[in-house]
Amino acid sequence: MNCQLCQKELDAYREGLLPEGMRVQVENHLGNCIECAESFHLVSLSYQVIEEERRLRTNPFLVTRIMAGIEELAQNRENHQRSPSYQKVLKPLLISVSIAAAVFIGVMFGNIYLPTHPTNNLPVEMTYMNDAALESVDLFSQL
Repeated sequence: MNCQLCQKELDAYREGLLPEGMRVQVENHLGNCIECAESFHLVSLSYQVIEEERRLRTNPFLVTRIMAGIEELAQNRENHQRSPSYQKVLKPLLISVSIAAAVFIGVMFGNIYLPTHPTNNLPVEMTYMNDAALESVDLFSQL
């Protein structure tokens, strides 16, 4: 028996529908051919997985709970979108007022630490200087 014919007959062999002579030939080929034996093993495993899934029982209320959750999310979204219009105006207004208050308080605290009288005294020579008597820039531009 060749691999192509064996691959064709694997499902019938697994289900026990092959005649006795063909069954013996498939068994002999599976014993000698590693590739066909691995293929048969994979097919058998896939059918086992399918049978396990068939035995699982689903919760009949699962769909109801999921749909209720979706409806609750939709209602929450609608309630959030229906917030009163004064809240849409009040929130930015309060944020603006709080920022202005923070700036005002910062300026006030900054002014507390400013000295009320100048600390750096001018030298006596600077007080007698007459700025009007200094040469003008126009004198230098004419040269």
